[in-house]
Amino acid sequence: MLTLYKKRTLGELISDTFLFFRTNGTHFLRHYFIINGGFLLLLLGLSYFVFKVYFEIMFSNIGGNSTNYMEQYFENNLPLVIGVVLFFIFLTLFVSLLSYCYPILYFKLYIEKKGIDFTTKDILIALKANFAKISRFFIALIGFGLTIGLLFGGFCILLMISIIGIPVLVIVLPAFMAWIQLSFYIYLNTTTSSVEAFRLGFEYTKNKFWPIVGSTIVMYLIVQAVTTLFSLIPYLIGVFNLFTSIENGEAPNGDTFSMFTVIMVIVMCISILISYIMNNLLVVNSGIVYYTIQEEIEGN
Repeated sequence: MLTLYKKRTLGELISDTFLFFRTNGTHFLRHYFIINGGFLLLLLGLSYFVFKVYFEIMFSNIGGNSTNYMEQYFENNLPLVIGVVLFFIFLTLFVSLLSYCYPILYFKLYIEKKGIDFTTKDILIALKANFAKISRFFIALIGFGLTIGLLFGGFCILLMISIIGIPVLVIVLPAFMAWIQLSFYIYLNTTTSSVEAFRLGFEYTKNKFWPIVGSTIVMYLIVQAVTTLFSLIPYLIGVFNLFTSIENGEAPNGDTFSMFTVIMVIVMCISILISYIMNNLLVVNSGIVYYTIQEEIEGN
């Protein structure tokens, strides 16, 4: 059993994240897919429809079928488009929220049961018991995020203009991500308010800045590398087939663009699926960080 309450260095924050998945990964992911799998499949199905329509509209103009195809499509299907987009946004937010809170609740049960002796039903009970708090944090995050996000976005743009901006941005973005994730851990594991959770999350991130940022950067790079690997292969196949047709003197036709559309849609769906699965690595790492800080606070 992995000891969560433990003082750790940067290397141990990273290694214990992987140790958790080596020892408990099967149990963790099995219940993750039982709880979130249906919603993920629904999201992927809806994503396939949305991206397929998008690429078909885009390639219809390239193929010269109709220069007004996009305008005509939206005029004829406006209520459907609005309904699908709103449902897509709602479902994306719901699946994202469920994916972010799952590791936090899993860790709470992991500590309470002193191991993995709990079932999907236990996780669902914890999810139901904490649903109000999760919703309140999400609402606070939207309001807080709009304000801080605008300021943070402006700061990032200024950084990108300067010579040293990009290296600084590489540090600032992971710090921001870690801050939000730690705030969520604090909020769901204590009785503090959302505002206080954000304040404490900021303090935690500031006081253990380099180990937190360093481990977050490593996890983020791993997530991006795996996501890119799985999505790049079908994308390259599609591009290869498209350019092969052009080199053979064949003008791209409807069939060519139709095949490329399917490949691009599959790539987008794979990217979404892998991103949600791999995001557990980031949230679990934040959990390791959270319990490390709690041990340091209680130990002192």
